[in-house]
Order: sequence, then structure tokens, then C-alpha cells
Amino acid sequence: MRTSPPASGRLPEAITDPHTGRKISLLDWKAANLRGSWLLGLLMVVLLGGLGGLIGYAFDPGLATIVLVIAVVFGVGQTLAAYFASDSMVLNVAGARPANEKEHRYLVNVSEAVAIGAGVPRPRVYVIDNPAPNAFATGRDPQHGTIAVTTGLLQLLDRQELEGVVAHEMAHIRNYDIRFMSMLAATVGAIVLLRDVAMRAMYFGGMGRRRGGGGGGRGQILVMILLIVLLILAPILALALRMAVSRRREYLADATGAYITRNPEGLARALEKLRDYKGAPMKVSEGVAHMFFINPKARMNAVGMFATHPPLQDRINRLRRM
Repeated sequence: MRTSPPASGRLPEAITDPHTGRKISLLDWKAANLRGSWLLGLLMVVLLGGLGGLIGYAFDPGLATIVLVIAVVFGVGQTLAAYFASDSMVLNVAGARPANEKEHRYLVNVSEAVAIGAGVPRPRVYVIDNPAPNAFATGRDPQHGTIAVTTGLLQLLDRQELEGVVAHEMAHIRNYDIRFMSMLAATVGAIVLLRDVAMRAMYFGGMGRRRGGGGGGRGQILVMILLIVLLILAPILALALRMAVSRRREYLADATGAYITRNPEGLARALEKLRDYKGAPMKVSEGVAHMFFINPKARMNAVGMFATHPPLQDRINRLRRM
């Protein structure tokens, strides 16, 4: 029998990680997300500065310092944008619009009830006009959290199932996953952008063609080789990290969401309906696909290092063992 979300909003201090079976302190998880977010911001500045300096040196050693400074400034700007404006950027990319209090009163009521159970302010609620069932959360903290759901999700799920999905997204907000994943996405995006700029520059000519005697010329060739290796490997490694980190967060958000609603079966049934959905997939940018409840660009049971989400059946089984 279903129990409504508790009015107190109090959750256990620790939750069993469905992925590893070990207890995880929610306070420790939140602190790790906060530390990781700022470390990613610092990493973005360092990587962009280093790659910018290499690009400048490969063109002309005299340009290295100037390009490095420009890249560092860009990295700082990218970090600030990821912190303060990531929610707006993701919502625009996804084509989301604010939920109408009259038209979407059902969704607003569910979000209010689940927010009480999660012990967080009610997030801003958005709707995406798309028949494919899905949802995501974004923002920098619980005071600036946002949840967006598709019209297809609203049509497909009953109230208990919708509460389960909203609670899952509320868990991402409560655990500060939203900030960490926004910073990680920005880091990967900045590196890929810089890679594209360098590749185009090499294609149209100029890199490594500056004249310099002996060791200087050989030095530029070595820098160019190192730059190419970094520009190819850095996005791949960052993407692999994003995928692995995302999967663990999905398991923990499932467990936290089940605690919020006190109804793991509702979330399990929602996942079953999304697993069995046969309609056209949702078209979204690769840069934000990992933030959705299920990856809209992947096969439903995708596995392996580059899968952003765990297999749906695995998530269902773990919920039903809770």
C-alpha cells in the first residue's frame, strides 16, 4: 500500500547504494559533489589554458602567451556560465517552456508534494512538448533547481509513477548532482570546442609552418604532435568519466527517490513503461543527453563504458529488491 511523501522531508542519513551495496552518507555525497564541481571548474581553466598555449606555440612561439591568456579567460568565463546559467542553457537546448499553473496543475501539485518529501524548495517546473516520455533536472543548488518533463511522460504515467520520476529528479537536486553534472558537461564541451578550433586551423593551414631554425622547428613539430594527441584523447577520457559518473548517480537517485516517496514500486513501474515505449526517440543535443531520466539518444538497454545510464531492467530489479 502506498504511503505519501513525509511532510517533514526527513530522509535517512545514509542510503544503500544499489550499484555497490554499500551505505553512502547523503551529506558526504553532497560534499563530494560540491568539491567535485569546483575541481572541475579549475580543471577546465587549466586544460583550456594548457591546450591554448600549445595551439599558440604550434602556430608561432611568440603567440603562445597571448593564446594561453585568451584560453584561460575563456575557461573562467565558461566556468562562471556553467555555474550561473547552465539551467537556462539546458532548458533552451531541450526546448522547454514554463509549466502553466492551469494547464499543468497536476504536474505542479505532484512537484509540490514531492518537494515536501525531499525537504527542498519546490523547483521551477517546465514542460517539453514531445511525445517521447522523459524528464531531467538542472540548476546549481536546491534554491535554484528546475525540473522539466515531456508531455509524453505526463500522458503515459499515472500519479504514483509520475511521483517516482519527479522524486528521482528531486534527488538529483537534493544531492547536488545537478551542479556537478552541469560543470562536467561544460568542461567536456569546452574541450571539444577547442579541439574543433585547432583541427580547423590545422586543416586550413598555418600550424607548424612558421619558420624557425633547427631546434625551434623540431620543438614546434613535437608540440604539434602532443597537441593532436591531447585534443583527440582529452574529450574521449572526459566523456568516459562523464558516463561512469552518470551511471552511479542514476542508481543513487533511484534509491533516494524511492525513499522520498516511500514507494519504490511506483518508480519501477515508470521505468517499465519507458522500457516498453515504442514511439519515436527524442531528439536532443549530445551535450545534454546524459542529464535526462533515461538517455534519449541511446538504446534502452545500452551497456558498456559509454552508456550514460544503467540498463533499465537492472534499475527496475534493484528498486524491487529495496
